[in-house]
Amino acid sequence: MTIHHHPDFIPYQYVVYIEGKKEPEVVQVEGEDSVYSKIPGGVKFHQVVRFKVKNRKMENLRFVQITKKAGITFKKIEVNLGTFEPSETEIYEVKTPEDQTPGGWLTKGKYPCTTTYYEGDKELYTDDWTLELV
Repeated sequence: MTIHHHPDFIPYQYVVYIEGKKEPEVVQVEGEDSVYSKIPGGVKFHQVVRFKVKNRKMENLRFVQITKKAGITFKKIEVNLGTFEPSETEIYEVKTPEDQTPGGWLTKGKYPCTTTYYEGDKELYTDDWTLELV
């Protein structure tokens, strides 16, 4: 469920590269009513965040991703994306640092997550989504 969006910043896709898996998981964001990702527990992964910038230059873009379990934040990731010029056709990509999912049978299940994009301190886009560890 999208809480807030901005007409000049459009998240397009998350591409999740999972260690030991040949093909990445491509998660469509633009145009979707809900976002869902399934990743094995106890593996290393990184994401490529794809997005569009329209109408004006966007400076100091960053995103904050919060994952919760039983209502308590157990993981928070913040990534600086940079500054981008507007384009009607270009899809920008930023690779996130490598991370690792928690492992073990107790960690399997669905986790509510929130990703919020900012320009400086101004909120541009927020999306609630679901992560499933299998």
